[in-house]
Order: sequence, then C-alpha cells, then structure tokens
Amino acid sequence: MSFAITYDAYYADYSITDYLTEWSNAFGDVNHTAGNTEVGGNNTGGFYGGDTFIDGTQYAITSTENDYSALIAGGDLTYTLFAEPAHTLYGSLDSLAFGNSLQGGSAVGTEYYLAAPEVTFSGLDLSSTIDEGQDGTVHKVVYGLMSGDVQPLLDALASAGIDLTSSLDSLSFAAESTADAAITAESAEVDVVGVAETTDTLLAA
Repeated sequence: MSFAITYDAYYADYSITDYLTEWSNAFGDVNHTAGNTEVGGNNTGGFYGGDTFIDGTQYAITSTENDYSALIAGGDLTYTLFAEPAHTLYGSLDSLAFGNSLQGGSAVGTEYYLAAPEVTFSGLDLSSTIDEGQDGTVHKVVYGLMSGDVQPLLDALASAGIDLTSSLDSLSFAAESTADAAITAESAEVDVVGVAETTDTLLAA
C-alpha cells in the first residue's frame, strides 16, 4: 500500500501512538453494545455513499462523552446488522480521519468531513470478508476505535512496518496540513506491504 499521513501543526511532535492515545482518551467508549443501541441513536454513527443506511464509502461517529471528538472511516464498508454474522463491519478500509466537529452525512446529502481535522491516515489498504465476522481486521479496527481502543489499529500499522514512536514531523510519509497538503502528502507516500493481511476488533459486538 501507499501509506500517508496529514496532520495539524499542533501535533507535529506527537508520534502515531501519542496521538491515537490522546484521541482515544478524549473520544472514550460510545458503548455500542447489544442492548445499548438503537437505529438513529447517538452512539450508532452513520454511513454515507451507499445504497442503504448500513453501507457506504464512509462511516462516521461522534463521541458520546464530549459531543465533538469524531472519526471518519473511508473505504467500501458494509454492516450486517442482524444478518449473519450479526453486527459485523466488513469490506475495505482505506482511510481514517480524526478530529473534532463532524459535519455532513446522508441527512444533509454531503460527504462527512471534520470542521477541525487533526490527523488523517490514508492508503491503509485494510480489508476483511463477511466470513471473517467480528474477527476481521476492518471490524476490529473500527469497533476498537468506537470503543476507545486503538490497539487493533496500532497492531495493523506495526505489522506493516510503520514507525509508531517517531514524531510525525520526522516521518517521510507524513505532511503538515496546509493548502497544499494533498500534493505534499501524495509525494511523501511510502509503500508498505501486508496491512491487508493483518488480523488484529462497529458495532454491537
């Protein structure tokens, strides 16, 4: 895969582990578990860009602890809901955006975006099939983030050889968010192999 990071200048001296740990402490656990969710509830999140309300090119959710911390998962994502294997997210996961103030979505007819983006990972190239159920990488990573657990994501990145401990501003594949961030990030991509094969845990588990 070609992995790249864009980050707000405030986080230049953070490592990937530092940032994700701080983000998860703020985001907390939305408690998306059996008996604690309902369609349209504030801890269910939402999809955009699909044919139904449980699939799309984006899945996004806002923290229930502070109402501003948020994440957007991008790719080709499907949630099984009650179909077997129940409550499983599968498909491809290409990007993860972290930050504050989630905007957009199906209700307003636009893609999700963050009014205050902090760190974005692109080129993740993670995938899992429906047959893997909740053991699939995509489910583990996204549900982990929803639950305030960043370890599945860190494990996937580590398995791909991504440096988790150096500061973002020292990484060749990371670029500060500016007007030219997209161009800069593209030129700073690093090819990494194996993330799609990692098996390190959206939805009511």
